[in-house]
Amino acid sequence: MEQILVKSYPKLAAKARLKFDKVRGKHLLLLPEKVVVMNETAASILILCDGSLAVHSIVEKIRDSLQADTESMETESLPNLKTMEADILEFLQEMVDQGWVVIP
Repeated sequence: MEQILVKSYPKLAAKARLKFDKVRGKHLLLLPEKVVVMNETAASILILCDGSLAVHSIVEKIRDSLQADTESMETESLPNLKTMEADILEFLQEMVDQGWVVIP
């Protein structure tokens, strides 16, 4: 399997589609013969996986979004950037290994 790096430009595989289910109030990853219910964080990452952003840019956008959500809170409550990067890389690697995300 291909190794994902911070300079990689991930995108959803052609067979995968991300859709918001209004009934469940959750994002679904639609695959042939399979539906995966995604949590908010996973969906936020996958929405950004369109092949135009490198992983490091995805990490920055997620962190910026978290900062905006926690403006009234201390920024120390946010995860360390390197920790976030490692977690997002690990998640994306799992998605690549499953064949749901590709590195063009």
